[in-house]
Amino acid sequence: MTVTEASAPVSEAEVVRWAAGIEVFPGAPLCPGVADAGGGRPVLAEVPGPRFDARVRDGSVTAHHLRHLGQAMAALHSAKPPGEGTVIAESLPWEPLPLRVWAGLSDAQRHLIGTLHGDETLRNQGRSVRNGLAMGKVWCHGDARTNNIVVADDTPMLIDWECSGLGSPETDLGSLCGSLIFDCLNTMSAPTGADARTELRASLGRATGYVRVVLAAYRDHSHLRLDSSLLGRAVGSGLLCRALMRASQTRLDRVVSTLASLGRGLLLDSARWRAIDARN
Repeated sequence: MTVTEASAPVSEAEVVRWAAGIEVFPGAPLCPGVADAGGGRPVLAEVPGPRFDARVRDGSVTAHHLRHLGQAMAALHSAKPPGEGTVIAESLPWEPLPLRVWAGLSDAQRHLIGTLHGDETLRNQGRSVRNGLAMGKVWCHGDARTNNIVVADDTPMLIDWECSGLGSPETDLGSLCGSLIFDCLNTMSAPTGADARTELRASLGRATGYVRVVLAAYRDHSHLRLDSSLLGRAVGSGLLCRALMRASQTRLDRVVSTLASLGRGLLLDSARWRAIDARN
């Protein structure tokens, strides 16, 4: 019997060089090139443009940007993987936290974690999504949030590839769609009442439009069939992560509670995703 040595995990610098060689269309690479790979994580070539989350907040996102992101995800997922390794998908800590971690959380974060951990059905769904996202065989970025996307010469590019690995395409699309929804909701400022309800509807409408453009472009350029249930639950999990992140910066407020409510609803009932992703 011949024993084959396991392949060494591919380094982040190797992944970035590989991704920089993938063109979404001629002249539009998936990510910036590596300027320096010595002494740890790779240093990427400087990109003068803003990050995508800033674009969402200031309203300068265009349909071209969104279509490009959908096409970029399709190009990434159709490329031959650069090596082995499992994607590190973003996920809430569904297991009990060590005391030292718990001690470092804000009161709002502790309240939210306690509420989520007290719901056994929700906790089991969260674990299921985390495991499902790691089951695929396409190379995923792993953390395709809008703050890991920069815009250079009107071309969005992905940065920060340390979580990348083999997984399901819903990993990246769930992270991207969830962060687009978060960015839109995170601009809400009206505290309560009719103005707050109007603002919420407008923010959700804007986010839904963004998500639909991204997913339509992805489907137009990808041969992969998406698992609508897994995608909806992945977005729900991402929104709960965003709620926890927001709760680290503020007391429990309307944005945190809205994110948590939407995330919980999608995680427990992925059919709700059909109201957003009309083409699933």
